Amino acid sequence: MKKLLVLIVALLATFNLSAQEIRYGITGGVNFANMHSSVSSSDTYLGFNAGVKAELSLSSVVADGFYADARLLYSLKGGRWSGVHQNLGYLELPLNFGYSFNVAPSINILAGIGPYFGVGLLGKNVLKGDGAKVKTDIFGEGYKRFDFGLNYTAGVELWNQWQIFLGFEHSMLNIAKSTVDGEGNAKLRPFNFYIGTAYMF
Repeated sequence: MKKLLVLIVALLATFNLSAQEIRYGITGGVNFANMHSSVSSSDTYLGFNAGVKAELSLSSVVADGFYADARLLYSLKGGRWSGVHQNLGYLELPLNFGYSFNVAPSINILAGIGPYFGVGLLGKNVLKGDGAKVKTDIFGEGYKRFDFGLNYTAGVELWNQWQIFLGFEHSMLNIAKSTVDGEGNAKLRPFNFYIGTAYMF
């Protein structure tokens, strides 16, 4: 993680950026999350994400239309099973390398790919039964706090300000501290499809 941060800082310094090459904005969206293992998958859990976004033009470094962006988000994900659901709140940092091309006046198509890093802040396992709910903490007990995976986005930008996009992220890690099938061979990974928007200043 430290090496990645050093690399990012070094790249930014190398690019000799001007203020016109960086844009900032606010972003948010709706999550449609799932938990997948080798033995079962959860039902869709409806969550959200909200935070800030920065976008760096790479036109002077790579070619016209290329960019890099980063979002710092609070992202609520999880899963649902019969009688139980899990709320997983992450501080998340997706980093994308993308391309934007103009298709009409004031309309650009965007597409990007890159890694995301997540740290679990708030995690609850909610068990329902006999008209009552039993809540237990899950991060640090059943699930690891750190998550890492790949993120894909595609969308449209209007008037060089409003962005509307679809995204998909899937974890590359097994976040379970113990097996979920009791036999030592199951792995648990979060998956998330999201619909988002951003307003760039």
